[in-house]
Amino acid sequence: MAANSITLSVRPKWPDIADDYLVWYGGKEIGRVRLARDAKSPSTAWEWYICVPMAVPEWGKGATGSRDTAIRDFGSAWGRFLKEAPAGHLQRAWDLQSAAQSRASGTDISNVVP
Repeated sequence: MAANSITLSVRPKWPDIADDYLVWYGGKEIGRVRLARDAKSPSTAWEWYICVPMAVPEWGKGATGSRDTAIRDFGSAWGRFLKEAPAGHLQRAWDLQSAAQSRASGTDISNVVP
């Protein structure tokens, strides 16, 4: 049986800067991979972290020596996060975040399901 796979999109956060990336999943920004400014050694030069509008376990962030390894480690952590998050909690968190942003911008949110 084939393993389930997830598709992540990793895009530069800033044009023409090759050391800071946003990670996207299903059209939502879910994290970041970047060259650490305060890295204590080359083995922790790249940091990554999951950033969603709900609690993220301590293992939802890390540091490593290369960009490619950081992206791979992020993908593994994201897969684990999706498996371990209670069903529906992530979608509910995104819905609440969207409603809050709509309220803040004065947009009509009457069609948002509570």
